[in-house]
Amino acid sequence: MLYCGLDVAMVSSYLHVSDEKGKRLVSGWVATQKDALKGRLGRFVPEGLKVAIEAGNQTAWLHEALSEMGADVTVVNPARVKLIAESRRKTDKIDAKLLCDLLRLDGLPCPVHMPCRRTRELRGLLAARRKLVSARTKLCNVVRGVLRQEGVRLAARGLSTRAGWDRLMVRRYSHAHLQPILRAYYLSFQALTESLKDLDGELARYEREDPRAARLETMPGVGRIAALTFLGAVDQVGRFSSSRKLVSYSGLCPRVRSSGERTEYGPISRQGRSELRAVWVQIAHRVAHDERLDAAPLRQWFWRVAGRRGKKTATVALTRKLLTIAYHLLKYEQDYDPGRLSMAA
Repeated sequence: MLYCGLDVAMVSSYLHVSDEKGKRLVSGWVATQKDALKGRLGRFVPEGLKVAIEAGNQTAWLHEALSEMGADVTVVNPARVKLIAESRRKTDKIDAKLLCDLLRLDGLPCPVHMPCRRTRELRGLLAARRKLVSARTKLCNVVRGVLRQEGVRLAARGLSTRAGWDRLMVRRYSHAHLQPILRAYYLSFQALTESLKDLDGELARYEREDPRAARLETMPGVGRIAALTFLGAVDQVGRFSSSRKLVSYSGLCPRVRSSGERTEYGPISRQGRSELRAVWVQIAHRVAHDERLDAAPLRQWFWRVAGRRGKKTATVALTRKLLTIAYHLLKYEQDYDPGRLSMAA
């Protein structure tokens, strides 16, 4: 078996290959391109080649290219490789050799999960949609600020629809500069809205093709975006041995400091898939005020916790409970049943 540490950079990367005894076979720079990597590493694959790389913005295609070549690829979180992260002498050459040695000695931390191509595509669509929503929100906030400076106040959702914009466009203003500003921003708002519709159409196709999305949507407050965000972040729920591992993956578990007989719990870690945490916290807010019968057990549980610990803590706790329910729905292939929650309560 041969081992390779690859320190990845945008244009060129540094590789270090050694045998089972740690003897260096080859090292040096290689272009960060599929053909170049195949030319340098392809000859080692027949003997059995393991490659270690750090997670980054080029990890997906690198993992795919090296795996297709026949290499056994391990992706590690750079923050957990302390020998590299805390090293005083940090160069590409040293990092590649350390990765190679740690891989050879089985000293690397738990590898990062690499999702399949379809899940990566879903993540890309969801990320693009979040950026468009953020851009449209910032645009509306700029318009709201411009109008406020001139003494014009809008309703809370006055710029969320085209009808609201149309009323704004036909309105008379005492300052002549407002009309061209509004016209320019209105065109941008329309373009962003059309782009969002296109992405929503693509996401609707993913929703139809994946029966797991329909199962998640049986939960109160869970719609297309929440269900697909869960599936995109989690990929295969079976890779988590328990719902606690999934909750920890979302960054919603409290930080723990334990020494001797003393244990302190701090705020949530916020480490993991931030989009999963953000979307499902919104679902928790919605469920806490949902008056429908299927949400009653969860709503009542939320207000009991809120009475003891406060609304913020109760919201985080409800989000953890919702993720736990979603985990079990997919693991055991069942639809949401509020009756089971009532019995448990």
